Amino acid sequence: MQSLNPKKQVTVIGAGISGLTTAVLLQEQYNVTIVSRELPGKLKDGYASPWAGAIWKSFASLDDIRQQGFEKETFIHFWDLAHTKPSETGIMIVDRFEYWDKYLPLKWNDPWFKDLCPEYRHLTKDELPTDVEFGIKYKTVTINPPKHLSYLLDRFYALGGTIKRITLSHIQEAIFDNTEIVINCSGFGSKTLGGVQDQDIYPASEQTVLVQLPIGHVNWCCTRSAVNITEIFNSVKQQGNEELPGKGERINYVIPRDNGEVVLGGTYIADAIIARCLSTRPDLLPKGETKFKIIRHGVVSEKTGKKILLCHNYGHGGSGWQSSYGASMHVIQTLKQSLSEGQGQNRNTYAKI
Repeated sequence: MQSLNPKKQVTVIGAGISGLTTAVLLQEQYNVTIVSRELPGKLKDGYASPWAGAIWKSFASLDDIRQQGFEKETFIHFWDLAHTKPSETGIMIVDRFEYWDKYLPLKWNDPWFKDLCPEYRHLTKDELPTDVEFGIKYKTVTINPPKHLSYLLDRFYALGGTIKRITLSHIQEAIFDNTEIVINCSGFGSKTLGGVQDQDIYPASEQTVLVQLPIGHVNWCCTRSAVNITEIFNSVKQQGNEELPGKGERINYVIPRDNGEVVLGGTYIADAIIARCLSTRPDLLPKGETKFKIIRHGVVSEKTGKKILLCHNYGHGGSGWQSSYGASMHVIQTLKQSLSEGQGQNRNTYAKI
């Protein structure tokens, strides 16, 4: 990556997947300070990234070329890490199964990523679970969030980055004497962060259960949805409506991690999530075992007189992990464009998604 000005002083707010990815990429060219209340390590409420299922699965609609670009770039990046640094990064390649209870074949279109993800195909009837009408299979990656966040933090430190453990009440508290650029990656914290207070964002409302199984027992992941399949891949966002297709419909998923942990999730209470996941994939439990070892369950849920270049990188919702690298690269491209135009000292730049 060509440097425009390696002396620029950058503050990144937040140490989740967006913040750490952005900080690592920027630290390769600039002097970066991460400002965050939490860091990878101990799991705490309000620090969303470590709790995620973390899988590459596209949420981009057929007409959302920009989001597709973010997700494609992230998939290529994660795919490379899964081959070159799997144990360090916590990324592993798995078979992904997507099941739908209902299917309207005359309206079906293959998803945009069919040529991106290896081995994409339709499932045969013999491969479908009971009461499921249609499904697809392809190769993708899952990520162990605590391990990958720690990997990014170690990379950031190795590149010479700086950390400040601060609880911010206003975005101006992230502006220090030498700060020239601020990147806001505070996620849902942007709803209450002074100077931002974005009332258009809201927390995820799915329930998750984390269980421990033998390492390697679950080398696949799956999603099952009761929403009609055409509402997903044929969906086109309408102006002013950013809600995901199928919102409020029954859904459940199984996402393994490289250490044997498996995230079971869905729009149910914990017992119902487990029951529906087992009814979809009875092979989830090892032979001879009758119940899971549950680890946890829970809900995913003016300082100076100078002008500062401000860029927002939050609002990714459920696609935070699968668009993280691509969105962070877009932030850097946005900064380069602003700096090359000589406007870095007199305007705010937004890269909010």
